[in-house]
Amino acid sequence: MALSTGKFKPSQMPLLLDAFDEAATPVVKHLEPFAFAVWELRSFRASGVVGPTLNRLSEFYGRPAQVLAASPERYLGFGGTRTSSDDAVDEQGVLVMYCGYRCTSGATSNRYAYFASEEMTALILAGSEGSADVGVTIADLPSPSGVAYLTQAAGGLVLLWNTIDDVLSVQLVPTAGAEDLILNQGEIQDGWGHRFGNHRYLPIPFAEAELSSPESDSPPTLQNVGGYTPGMPDDAPAWSRTGIYQGWAPEQILAVFLSFTHMLRQESLVDSPTVRTAKSSLSGRRRQPGLVTYLTYRSRGGARATAGADEAPSRVYSHRWTVRGHWKRHWYPSEQRHHPIWISTYIAGPEAAPMKTSDKVTLL
Repeated sequence: MALSTGKFKPSQMPLLLDAFDEAATPVVKHLEPFAFAVWELRSFRASGVVGPTLNRLSEFYGRPAQVLAASPERYLGFGGTRTSSDDAVDEQGVLVMYCGYRCTSGATSNRYAYFASEEMTALILAGSEGSADVGVTIADLPSPSGVAYLTQAAGGLVLLWNTIDDVLSVQLVPTAGAEDLILNQGEIQDGWGHRFGNHRYLPIPFAEAELSSPESDSPPTLQNVGGYTPGMPDDAPAWSRTGIYQGWAPEQILAVFLSFTHMLRQESLVDSPTVRTAKSSLSGRRRQPGLVTYLTYRSRGGARATAGADEAPSRVYSHRWTVRGHWKRHWYPSEQRHHPIWISTYIAGPEAAPMKTSDKVTLL
């Protein structure tokens, strides 16, 4: 109810984590052997090696791996390399469903939660429009996994992430989508979604990326899981197509998370006190206390009157202009890598000079 009314509070973050866990974790456990079977089928076709999951399935059906690889729709419930005419999911769809729900479930595993104010959300989204272009290791992340609520007047966004080794999975969904997944316990048996057996699934859109190695100064690189958007069913609900993030490619989903990560490190701009919450009300898996980090914008008041330290002091300007917020790479010799610094929007040029603006027309 709090998600749908727009009155979601930081103190409710543990309940949100519980709800995502309850909706996604059973689906992950159901889909996992099928996802492993897809990976092992692909390996078998390429090298002839029979993995443990494929071996168990072969023994169960009393058929050699060659037969299962040739007819997965008969023995495993999914099609081959393309979707069949009856809308049954294909091999790539199985991986997309599994990886999506695995991210949702894994995001709650360590009970890290973040709540961004409306000002901080605006700053995070502004930062996502430009790349900091720096390395991001697992040590740079706010936490290995977590869930963040990004407040907006017109409806918030929920950001989820999880890491497995050096692979990062990120999801972004408006509150309508989060509510839809939670209320339906991650599964729809009638209506829209990817059909798999007697079930229909519609995971939250996600991106996967390989994090930077400690000795690398290059940013994370996207991995091709097949992507969720290209395989989106024709009858997917409206929130998955229109609204605040629709059409966002995996690159954009990753960009929002990287901006979120970098903004948390901007101590001059961000206040981020962390408090320990009470134990979860969820009976069973994850009753340990959680941590909620409150993200608020620390205003630095006043306009910037010069073009910055990088400008040659001898240069003279006849006008003032607006410099949009952007990331600046700052080199740390001790680490042999760059760290990002967010340069907020400011007015550059001589204080008494007239403002110069450029016309910008946006076609809709």
